[in-house]
Amino acid sequence: MSLIDDFKDRFPGFDLAVVDTYIPILEGVYPSYYSLEYNDSTKEATLNLLAHLLVMEMNDSPNMLKSIESKSVGNVSVSYSSLSYEGGELHDFMRGSKYGNRFLILTARRYGGMAV
Repeated sequence: MSLIDDFKDRFPGFDLAVVDTYIPILEGVYPSYYSLEYNDSTKEATLNLLAHLLVMEMNDSPNMLKSIESKSVGNVSVSYSSLSYEGGELHDFMRGSKYGNRFLILTARRYGGMAV
C-alpha cells in the first residue's frame, strides 16, 4: 500500500479531495519534520504528522491553532493556551492539533536521553 492509501485508511474522516490534493505535496515535505523513512515502525507517527500538516494547511488563518484551556457558558468566556517554548518551536507547532500531539507522544521515545 502507498502512503496516501494508508492515510485514507487511518483517517477516513478527512475529505478525499483534500487528501488527494495535499498528501502528495506533504509527502515531500514531512521529512523536514521527521527524517525517518516511512515503514511499519514509523507508519503511525508519519501518518499523524501528515494529518497535523494537513490540518495546518486547511487552516485559513495565518495564526497557529491553539488549544482551549478553559470555557465558560454564562457571559461566554474562552481561554486559549499560549506558546511556551518548553520543548522548542517545533514542539509548540505540533501542539496545534490532536494529530501533532499524538505525533509528539509517538516520537518521544525515539529521541532517547541526553548525552552526558
